[in-house]
Order: sequence, then structure tokens, then C-alpha cells
Amino acid sequence: MQRARRLASVAVVATLAVTGLAACRSAPDVAVYTGRSATVTVAEVQRIWDDARDKLTAARDEAAANGEQAGASAAATAPVEVPFDAPDVVSTLVSHDVVTRLARAQNVTLPADLPLDRAGQSIGLPGDAEYTRLYTETRLLFDQLMQKATPAQTSDADLRAVFKVFEETPGAMPAGTTYEQFQQQVPQEALQTLGRAVTVRDQVQQQLDQLDIRVNPRYDSAEISVYAEPGPNNETLSLVSVPLAGTDTAPVTDAA
Repeated sequence: MQRARRLASVAVVATLAVTGLAACRSAPDVAVYTGRSATVTVAEVQRIWDDARDKLTAARDEAAANGEQAGASAAATAPVEVPFDAPDVVSTLVSHDVVTRLARAQNVTLPADLPLDRAGQSIGLPGDAEYTRLYTETRLLFDQLMQKATPAQTSDADLRAVFKVFEETPGAMPAGTTYEQFQQQVPQEALQTLGRAVTVRDQVQQQLDQLDIRVNPRYDSAEISVYAEPGPNNETLSLVSVPLAGTDTAPVTDAA
């Protein structure tokens, strides 16, 4: 009887300990946890979005002042449209951290001169926006890691995932194209590129597991895009990615 009481006490203590661990990683003002540490706050996500909005507004006002924008008086009173949302910020911040760690381990470095203005134009942002810098560095590092990677054997699921992206993107391929038709048209070189992306994807997943990344569910669409290609209408198509949500047994909770 005495032993039973002791075991029951241990069980209660263990339950409280687990509850405490879950609570310490569920603050609504935290966007991302790495292990037990808050590494990205909701305020930081908002700050990066605000920075892009302010830089876009300044660029629009400067263009209007220089007579480069038609209908300047009406446009100047309307808010600018920021071409990304909060989950995109979380995606970029976590991606930048993870790819920087992988690049350091593989002696991959960024070029001295970053093409910030050109990259900014491709995503609809000024080159001096913080989001532009994070996005540019992330994409350059992933591209270099893919160049060094040994191609993995791609699965049918890997290719079907690419097909699904094209299928859901208007103008990416002829309407009515079946997966079998798409599969037959994919050149060997493209399969090699996909294989390299799969190798890097697996490295990313391993890094995420080691870091124990946990994301606030309000950013449940956040992901690490390993391999992306430009699509129709300047839309970036993420062809190989790793989701950041849905793997947590004790998730960060959103504010009620």
C-alpha cells in the first residue's frame, strides 16, 4: 500500500512536470520556440512586416514626388499592399536560421555583393527592406547547398508534389494535363535537380528535429521552401518544402 502511494505520487509529479513544459512553450506572444527558448516573437514578425510596409510607402511617395506614378494624388492616400503575410515572415525567419546552420556546417558562404534590388523587384519589395535581405540570403544559400548535394532517388510522391503545385497554379502548365503526361515530359536533368532538392530537404528536416522547432498555430501555413522556381505572373512556386506546423505534441497556443 505504501509503495502504491509512492508510485501514485511519482505519476502526479510527472504529470505536473509535463504540463509545466507544455505551458512554458505556449505563450501567445511567441511565434517560434527553439527547444524551450523563444527565438521569434510575434512582435518581431510584426516589426518585419511594418518595415516592408514603411519602405514600400516611402518608395511610392518618392515615385509620386518625382512624377513617376500616374494618379499619384489618389494613390498616396491609399495604404500600400505588402506582398507577404505574417506566416511568410515566420517561414523566412526560420528558413534563414536553418539554412545558415546547414551552410556553416558545409562551408557554404554568401557572395560579397547580394543582389538585393533585383531580388526585391522579383518579390515586389524595395531592396532595403529587411524581408528582402532575409529572403535573398535564404534563397542563395539553398541554391548553393543544392549545387553541392548528391541527388537522392526521387519517389513518386516527390514528383506528384511538384505536379500538384503546377496543377494548382493557373498558367503553370496546359489545362487538363494528367500526372502521367507530366511524368513522361520531365527531363532527366530536372529529376536530378529534384533529387538534389530532396537531399537538402532531408537535411533540413534533420536540423529541425535537432533544434526542436515549435511554431504558434496562427502561423500554421509556415514552411521552409527548399526549392523554388518562378511561376506565372511573377509568382514564386515552392516545389520542395518542409512544413513547420503539425509536428508538435505540445504546441505554442495562440491568444484566445
